[in-house]
Amino acid sequence: MRRLIAAAVLALGLAATATAGTPATAQNLGCGAGTLVLNVHYIVQSDVDTGTRGNNWAFDTYNRTVRVWRKAAGRFCAASTYAGQFATIAGASPGGKTSIPAGIRGAMTGQSTTTFRGTQRLHLTTRGDLGTKDFQCTSADTKGQCAGTYDWLSAYFTSTDNFGSFKYVRYEFTYHATDAGKGTWTDKLVGGKYLSAGDIRPLKKK
Repeated sequence: MRRLIAAAVLALGLAATATAGTPATAQNLGCGAGTLVLNVHYIVQSDVDTGTRGNNWAFDTYNRTVRVWRKAAGRFCAASTYAGQFATIAGASPGGKTSIPAGIRGAMTGQSTTTFRGTQRLHLTTRGDLGTKDFQCTSADTKGQCAGTYDWLSAYFTSTDNFGSFKYVRYEFTYHATDAGKGTWTDKLVGGKYLSAGDIRPLKKK
């Protein structure tokens, strides 16, 4: 998915709510202690996904949960989880090892942790279901710039430097083909290093 190179827009599944002031646990994906100021979830439709070559290789539909903790005045940490499905676009595979046809389907899951500086907008709903966000992506669109892309960051926060401080601390996404294809692809950012393993491949012709 290479979300590190996408806009903050990219900053599902529903995990248990972490309480303010608790130590870092799996629940907040390493954000650690702080005050929980945002806990929302929504469904994303027609998002486009990118592979190791920067190519659009699939359309995604998924549930996303976003939780944000205030670490100090003007400093925040966000933890997101994702769970849904993908359908491939004809072209290079996500791992860049082969070519794939359109129509391979499968499951995707992921999580990401980001940090940023900003000011939280007031008088907005900060808990619960935000409904469905149709990103309306096409195979020619740039990730994060589709006609209907929803940006939770700018929706809930403001910044004097266009969120120049926004940073991915880590992320990990896994894709597993279940129909018309095979294989599992993972991409992740760990310790500042991008790692990719496996791939999604077409079934062999009989």
